[in-house]
Amino acid sequence: MTNQIEPRRPRLNINRSPIPAAPVHPLSALVTILLDNVFGAVEIVDPLLILLTSLTVGVVNTVTVTLVQRFLAKDEWGPSVAKGLVMGVIAGVPFSVSGTAAGGLLLAWAGAHEWIKLPSSTSGTGNEDHEIIDINPK
Repeated sequence: MTNQIEPRRPRLNINRSPIPAAPVHPLSALVTILLDNVFGAVEIVDPLLILLTSLTVGVVNTVTVTLVQRFLAKDEWGPSVAKGLVMGVIAGVPFSVSGTAAGGLLLAWAGAHEWIKLPSSTSGTGNEDHEIIDINPK
């Protein structure tokens, strides 16, 4: 039985937050806000285009949020499509309030999760550069 001194593996500093992660990626929330504000210009130009604009914004937002969730947030296809559909319906409502409010809340949630952190827990025992590890345990 031999004891050897090996260098200590670095600890993973996981930033803990009292606020859980937002259900969607921040970019998904931002896209929803931006696409939802398309209705302001359309209502001024031609109110009859609202139906066409509503469908177009809903479809574009659904596809965008689905792809962001799948490839940036690393969700599976099922949850990505579900989140895309929900955010697409919210952005497709022909009022620029619903998507802006929902997207703003989700964006604030994601920001609060990133910025508000709990202090990291360290053992504080002093110099822990090396520790003795028994390679051949009994």
